[in-house]
Amino acid sequence: MQVDDLKHQSSIRVEAGTPVITAAQQLSQAGVEYAPVFSDRNFIGLFVPGDNWVPLIDPEDCDKPVETFVLSDLPAIPFNAMSVEAVLEASGRFLVVLSNIGEFVGCIDKDKISLQQQEAVRATTAAQLIINSLAVGLVAIDMDSVIVQVNGAALEMLGMKRKNLMGLPISKAIPESQLGEVLKTRTSQVVKVTVNDNSFFAVQSLVTSKSEPLGAVSVFQNISQLESITAELEAMKDLAAEYSAIFENSYDGIYITDGEGKTLRINQAYERITGLKIDNLLGRNMKEIVENGFLDESVTFKIKESKVPMTIAQKLKGGKEILVSGTPVFNDKGELHRVISNVRDMTELNSFRNQLKETKMLASQYAYELEELRANQWVRTQLIFKSKKMEETIELALRVAKVDSTVLIKGESGAGKEIIANIIHRHSHRAEAGSFIKINCGAIPGPLLESELFGYEEGAFTGAKRGGKPGMFELANNGTLFLDEIGDLPHELQVKLLRALQFGEITRVGGIKPMKVDIRLITATSKKLKELLKSGEFRNDLYYRLNVVPITTPALRERQDDILPIAQFYLDRFNKQYNYEKSFSREAMEILTRHRWPGNIRELINLVERLVVTTRGDIISMNDLPQSILPEDDLNSFMEQQTKDSLKEILDAVEKQVLVNAFQEHGSSRKVAKALKISQSSVIRRATKHNVGFNKQWDAKESGLIADHRP
Repeated sequence: MQVDDLKHQSSIRVEAGTPVITAAQQLSQAGVEYAPVFSDRNFIGLFVPGDNWVPLIDPEDCDKPVETFVLSDLPAIPFNAMSVEAVLEASGRFLVVLSNIGEFVGCIDKDKISLQQQEAVRATTAAQLIINSLAVGLVAIDMDSVIVQVNGAALEMLGMKRKNLMGLPISKAIPESQLGEVLKTRTSQVVKVTVNDNSFFAVQSLVTSKSEPLGAVSVFQNISQLESITAELEAMKDLAAEYSAIFENSYDGIYITDGEGKTLRINQAYERITGLKIDNLLGRNMKEIVENGFLDESVTFKIKESKVPMTIAQKLKGGKEILVSGTPVFNDKGELHRVISNVRDMTELNSFRNQLKETKMLASQYAYELEELRANQWVRTQLIFKSKKMEETIELALRVAKVDSTVLIKGESGAGKEIIANIIHRHSHRAEAGSFIKINCGAIPGPLLESELFGYEEGAFTGAKRGGKPGMFELANNGTLFLDEIGDLPHELQVKLLRALQFGEITRVGGIKPMKVDIRLITATSKKLKELLKSGEFRNDLYYRLNVVPITTPALRERQDDILPIAQFYLDRFNKQYNYEKSFSREAMEILTRHRWPGNIRELINLVERLVVTTRGDIISMNDLPQSILPEDDLNSFMEQQTKDSLKEILDAVEKQVLVNAFQEHGSSRKVAKALKISQSSVIRRATKHNVGFNKQWDAKESGLIADHRP
């Protein structure tokens, strides 16, 4: 019997604002003794006229709202509760019955419960106690597959709470259960069910009364522990098989004895190394084996006396020498239980030692070469170059990266000094231990620059942060500090920087306690420091401290072979960024190559972006180039680029350029000869000398504008 079997559901409901006399009349007409009272659909109590009849005859009270006279704060009980003993034990006459979601569904009048029902309640309670005392889990459902019974063992095994099961469909509460199938097939079944990683052996049966099905019940037992033991046993078997395979397939010889020296087990490698037959050794004591001259001494007996691991050199009967390492194994009582000896051929060991030495040398060489390849590969992703000058600069930077020497990078603005500094840091041992901290000495006023470099203490000046602030030296500790435009460093800070380099320590602004710093310093400048030395603007001693390893980044005009690759790289980048498909014409590329580029790479990048976003067509021609880079006189512009060469080299370069320009304009050797007023054979001979081909189609190659001649 459940609580739901005892509840009474009233045929009427009374609203809280109904006059008490009207409410009494409604109950009288319905023939009920009490009714639930609701306010805005919320249950607030029971109206029982028989227990409170005074307001009905009092003229002053009969028109008052019925909510004034309800019985509230009544004890409540869920409608699907199985233990109904609480109904009889509850104080008061009425109990409120609630649904799963806490709504009013009826009430129980204890005065209306018959003696027969009370006996049934007590019988149900006794049955419930028996069910809850079972050591096996029990879950029962009605014909609608709704859970109506679950005992304590089931809750513990499933790891669930009663409120999450009672009154819910079995398919929702325990989706893994197959109990609903019993209602469909009307037959019992024995199944294995897994819930929350626990395995259960379940006997599921149909519940009937007078051959009529009432529901189904599942009685189950947790078998996870049994499965765990079975799995553990199988794992132990696999482990034993694995250990046996390792023992037999070990390259080293393994010899096992008990605590008294009796031979228990030997692997095949021992027989291979020593030449002694396993069958002649098994079961024999090591003392007997030594006495028969098979071995000159036994590590087992040495360990039996010392109780510690040890290694000895043994000589076999034939004079062969082996290395034996013995390890003692003790039982729970601390007694020597086993001695495990590992055996190696000394000849093989010596061979292995030499092979290992050679392998280490090769590995070291390969590691160095691999590091060099990686370094070069990374550099190629950061810089675009193919000129010899830039390649030499990069090689020097990579060599310097392996040491902590101070580096001074010289070069014009925009030539890539910061990238060279970054390359040095990335390929040094400091890349993993610290950070790459950079600061431009010319971009910050002197008074602020000191606090940025060396940090400051709290209260050092007006506006200083509470607790102070670390400077760039502290942030770069264990890493690399890059000071760009070092020539702009104020004279008073040069002294402080020199001290930091000499003693490896700094003092914060406003501080008195020096602190040690471990940095690698790289500086860069676009100024001529030697001129600053002469004028006294830069300290001699600091200059020589910084100029340990000078690296010069060549200006873009000094590495013309890099101009077109750089321009093409950024053209592709900006095409992708702005969704264009633009390209340079042959004439535009020639002018870009011949331009002096005073702003170096930065100027070239900015120009390429400007051309991509401002030109109308897909071909960037000579007419699209700004007037500032167009040469006033092609020959004069060309001559300016050759002033560093000898007279013969200049004349050859001029002759080659004249031929290139002539072939571009006239197209054939005959027309070129006529224009230059020389013979056609002379044109062909000079073109061959300078490796100038010719055709109507022209293309820029590494050696110049190349074309093929067809007579």
